[in-house]
Amino acid sequence: MKITVLGEFLLDESTGISGAQVQNYNLASAFAGHRLDVHYIALTKNKDIGSRIVNKIKVHPVRHENLLFHWFLEIYFLMKVLNRINPDVIYQRGRSYLTYAAAKWARKKKKKFIWGSNGEDSCDFWKQIKRLHHSQRPFWKKIILFPHMAIQDIFVHKGIREAHVHINQTNHQRSRLQKNYGKQGIIIPSYFIAPSDKQRYDKEKIVLWLANLGQNKQPELFLRLAENCIEFNGWKFILGGGTKKTEYFRHLCQQAQNLPNVEILGYVPFNKTDELYARASLFVNTSLREADGLPNSFIQAWLNNTPVLSLYHDPNNWISSRNLGICAYGDNDKFFKIGMALINDKEKLQRMGERCVRFARETFCDEKIIDTYLDIFNGKL
Repeated sequence: MKITVLGEFLLDESTGISGAQVQNYNLASAFAGHRLDVHYIALTKNKDIGSRIVNKIKVHPVRHENLLFHWFLEIYFLMKVLNRINPDVIYQRGRSYLTYAAAKWARKKKKKFIWGSNGEDSCDFWKQIKRLHHSQRPFWKKIILFPHMAIQDIFVHKGIREAHVHINQTNHQRSRLQKNYGKQGIIIPSYFIAPSDKQRYDKEKIVLWLANLGQNKQPELFLRLAENCIEFNGWKFILGGGTKKTEYFRHLCQQAQNLPNVEILGYVPFNKTDELYARASLFVNTSLREADGLPNSFIQAWLNNTPVLSLYHDPNNWISSRNLGICAYGDNDKFFKIGMALINDKEKLQRMGERCVRFARETFCDEKIIDTYLDIFNGKL
């Protein structure tokens, strides 16, 4: 069976790192390990990159441009590559014009299209329009961008409706899919390969924040937490993540320059992230309510015995019900208070970490996840 995954490729540094990329790569690697013929059509900003094989995955690049209505040309090239590969199944994750392209090709060729949601708002209507409305762009720029965003949303709506199978990460995403599209989603946990026991790190006095730097991720709150803990002996607050907004990055560096307990790393390649999670005693997520779904960072932290301190996100209530850290449920004052208390409680962090790794291995490293996908591909679900 021939499977094609659509999206940006995790190991392509020109695209940054997103949760969808991590899951696409994990799943594609697992499918290739089950002797499926796995192809990955990868949007890239790298002009020099060509077709290649990575971890038994056949990667086909399609040039991505940051231009208005760039998707029309990219859909044309996507269709050409899909025609050349002629897969039996297309898998695409997240809201994108890729959703429309996959649905259009699958309908024309009478092949199967599997769509997966990612963020908590990925099954909402008019997501791009809402983001544009709430953005801090000047009003004149919003007017110019409105058709661009509206057409994207229309494309996404059509693509989601025409998918043969819909996969959700959380109960919230499934309920939004049912409400907005009348489709019944299948909840499948994210998939990870468990870290090797051979590469173990001792826990250090490190509090870690790691994500793409953006205002919806609110890294400023992490710096405020570090400032509140400046007297905590020996603790280091590491903030990692890349951004192309140089002014915003400079702003964060200026905020941190008087905080001796803060280290800003900038962009961190994905193959370097596990070591950071393993060394950290606590992972912090400050994202706004709709900025994440089931963050891969949570799973990586839990797999590395690291509890999570979350401002908003508690996917499927796992943090509270399984005691995998603490969630403040949007209360900033509570976030700082419980964060400071948790950092000062070494034994509690250790007990939480032990529960985290057990839960994560049982939930996200189970080969039954891949078996479920294979059943979907073969029409058994």
